[in-house]
Amino acid sequence: MSDDDDGRRRGLLAAGSPARTILLILLAYAVLGAVAGVVWEWVWTPPGQVIAKHQVFYDSYSSLRRVFTGTGLYVLVGAVASAVLAFAVSILVRGRELAVLALVLVGSALAAALMWRVGTLLGPADPATLAAHTTGRDTVPGELSVQGKSPYLVWPFVSLLVLSAVYFAWPGRATPTRRSEADTPPTDHREAGISPAPPR
Repeated sequence: MSDDDDGRRRGLLAAGSPARTILLILLAYAVLGAVAGVVWEWVWTPPGQVIAKHQVFYDSYSSLRRVFTGTGLYVLVGAVASAVLAFAVSILVRGRELAVLALVLVGSALAAALMWRVGTLLGPADPATLAAHTTGRDTVPGELSVQGKSPYLVWPFVSLLVLSAVYFAWPGRATPTRRSEADTPPTDHREAGISPAPPR
């Protein structure tokens, strides 16, 4: 069997060394996590807040409702990005399923942290910090944040779910080895019931 055939059977990423596979998977999750943070901040609409007498108030009821959209969009963007990347990894890496499961778990946790970090860095500053140094009345955008701890589990949960579903629906199969002609025993004409042709 050629190296190209083995690479197609086990996946493009699994054809190289284990260190290369580990590096590529973790790098893919890190890059996509950072990109997801940019998208998260881009699609989010900050709530309007007012600073007065060193205190922060919402300028309207609609702004108060937008506080929870940051968490919802984090879950939505993270779930889509995690599902796409996990599907790509499950297709490109075959033959190392247990190792890939561990790598996806670590990579998805890294991506979740990077998405939160990049998104919050690009988003507005904390109004409470601004209120401590503001004496007058001022209108500021609200902070981009995630409420609770469970939204951070979206990346690992979706990645493992997609990976398990693909491996269950399309399990890896071992390719039988080819036997050379020299290893094939000669056929006995008497056993096959074929009489040899008479010499001319």
